[in-house]
Amino acid sequence: MTFPQQQAPIWHQHPVMPPKKTPNTGLIFGIAAASLVVAVGAIAVTVALATDGGAPVPAVDPDPFSAQAGDCISADEDAGSNGAFSGSAVRVHCSDSAANYSVIAQLASGTGSDCNSVPGYEYGNPVVYDFESGQSRELCVMPRN
Repeated sequence: MTFPQQQAPIWHQHPVMPPKKTPNTGLIFGIAAASLVVAVGAIAVTVALATDGGAPVPAVDPDPFSAQAGDCISADEDAGSNGAFSGSAVRVHCSDSAANYSVIAQLASGTGSDCNSVPGYEYGNPVVYDFESGQSRELCVMPRN
C-alpha cells in the first residue's frame, strides 16, 4: 500500500521575506545638516576674505596737516575761537563717528592763499590753522552731514 505523500506545513511552503529595512532618516538628515553647515561656513569665509573680513582699519597720523583733500578730521565745533578749534583738530578715518569735517584743500597761508578762493569752500566754514609747527598752513574744511 502506498501512502500519499504528506505535504510540508504551510510555513515551509512559502518562505517569508524578511521585513525591508527602512533607510535611517536620522543619519540622512544629519549628513544633510552637516553639509549645509559646511557650505554656509565656506561662503562666510569667502565673503570675509573678499571684503577684508572687517579687518581693523590701520591707524592714521592724527596730525590734521597730514590730511589731504577728501580726508576727514574731528574738531570741536563749539571751541569758540580759531585757536581752540584748530588745537582740537585731529585727523581720523572718515568711517569714524567722530569725523565731523572733510578736508577740501591744504593751503600755505604765507603766500596769501585764502580758503574763499578754493572751489567747494563756502564762506563761513571753519578753517584749521597751523599754530604749533611755525609753518603758515591752513586746512579748508567743510562740515560732514
